[in-house]
Amino acid sequence: MARMKKLSAADALGPAFRRTREVMAAPFRLGFFLKIALVAALTQPGFYSVIFSYPLQGAQMAGGAAIRRPGHFNFAPADPTSIPLGVGAMAGGPRGAAVFIVFAIVLLIGLLVWALSGYVFCRLRFTLFDLVVYRQRRVRQAWAKYGRQTWRYFGVVLLASLAFLILLAVTAGPFFVQMLKTAIRIGAQGSNANPMPMLGSMLPLIGIGLLLGLVWMVVDAILQDFVLPPIAVEDASIEGAFGRFTALLRADFGSVVGFLLLRFIVALGISWMLMIVVFIGLAVGGMAGLAVGFGLYSAMWHGGIGMQAVFIAIVAGMALVLLAIYLVAIVAVYGTTAVFKQSYAAYFFGSRYRELGDLLEPPNDDLVGVRIEPPLTPLPSLNEPPPVW
Repeated sequence: MARMKKLSAADALGPAFRRTREVMAAPFRLGFFLKIALVAALTQPGFYSVIFSYPLQGAQMAGGAAIRRPGHFNFAPADPTSIPLGVGAMAGGPRGAAVFIVFAIVLLIGLLVWALSGYVFCRLRFTLFDLVVYRQRRVRQAWAKYGRQTWRYFGVVLLASLAFLILLAVTAGPFFVQMLKTAIRIGAQGSNANPMPMLGSMLPLIGIGLLLGLVWMVVDAILQDFVLPPIAVEDASIEGAFGRFTALLRADFGSVVGFLLLRFIVALGISWMLMIVVFIGLAVGGMAGLAVGFGLYSAMWHGGIGMQAVFIAIVAGMALVLLAIYLVAIVAVYGTTAVFKQSYAAYFFGSRYRELGDLLEPPNDDLVGVRIEPPLTPLPSLNEPPPVW
């Protein structure tokens, strides 16, 4: 029976693109495509940054432009004794206890939300793996299959996250403290202070952040592409999943490194290409909306309060439509990229992991069901007497 042959990092690209098309668009239905894309996009940490941080940054910029005044911000307090006095007043008495209780409640709620979102994030990764490997096209069934396995994988992700935070504190903590001291010193010098020391204290933090971000990307890719599949396919233990990966790393280190590099480069190219298309479309739509808005403004704004209210409602509706198109486009971009990365990893690892490879490309058992009879006993010679029963 023919089984999947061993694929190099470059050879796995073609089957990965084919599997991406089969999972998301064979046949193409917009509703199903967006559903799969949303499930896949929610497994990508960068998706949350694009969805939440960009709108928040825009709101902060708009709010800052509205309230900013010359001399509004001042790092140095007018009375140097005011800060210790305020802290001392809050630290003692009923007010300090109330502040501590509120802080503890907020911290507890934040930890619970973080744990719940982390579990959902891990389970969605199992769901995406199931949709790519089995191609059953049923999100609910794929979600329901991996309750026990998700807790195991969530524990691994949690330990990796804590180790990463400890590494971040050890490497970046001293530079962060130094940056705070520099900021306080520059703030005490007034508006004419030299900002270069502040920039010099920020550069090491930026370098460490970029390096640790690259390390986390590699760790996250290993956890999703090499640790999760054995847990999903054969309910492997954590030790078994890591043991399989370390054995693969010892046997084929160069191919694994090449796969990780190509995974990053090709996925980045796909996302950038799709994002360029999205931003061109949004730019065209935005210019068309501005043209329509100026036309409506000229026709309606001077028609009284009622017409002004209608104009504002129309503009708000157009802005909401543009925002909805942006969100759908971002889901499609990140979802398509995530399905490709999962397909690429499945084919690369599946060509070295027999159980996964048989799920992706079932063996071609052409002789199944054909019964081969044993040869008949040769007849005795005519010159010999018949056998005795």
